[in-house]
Amino acid sequence: MINSLSAYHKDPKITFKDQEQGETILLLLRRHLITNVWWLLTALALSFLPVVILFGRVLPPALDPALLPGNYTLVALLTWYLFVFGFVIINFLDWFFNVDLVTNKRLVDMDYVNLLFFKSSETNYSKIEDVSYHVSGLFQVSFNFGDVSFQTAGTQENFDLTEIPNPAGVHDLITDLMTTSPS
Repeated sequence: MINSLSAYHKDPKITFKDQEQGETILLLLRRHLITNVWWLLTALALSFLPVVILFGRVLPPALDPALLPGNYTLVALLTWYLFVFGFVIINFLDWFFNVDLVTNKRLVDMDYVNLLFFKSSETNYSKIEDVSYHVSGLFQVSFNFGDVSFQTAGTQENFDLTEIPNPAGVHDLITDLMTTSPS
């Protein structure tokens, strides 16, 4: 069974739009799940901010929300929570739909930007000249995530898989595919 919220899928049973005949997906990668903590904590803080303002009496008396009519306060709260909900949805969709695919024939990077723009980049293993990975800092070492970078030949765009789980394993798999894939 595939967990659709996982950041590291081995041999997922999925297909994608530009998949070639005989091409199989070996890895589906997203940013590590722990990288979502910052926006989840921000959303949590933003959710409690109106409660603190309304009941904590942190504002000067001239700006006290209790002076507003009840309907205005209700509209302000609904607008605020709509903003927080939008913040959560946009960050979740950014994490969920920006994926990298390692197939038996090529590397594919699919990026959605602001839900209205899609960019797909790919490179064959024969065009990759150098693969490196790095894990830096206590946070990345503790949770085993980091970046894998690919230098490609010629004018092709270089690839960076950022904040992915198990960067050493991804590096090893791709270097193995580079040596076994036909030119």
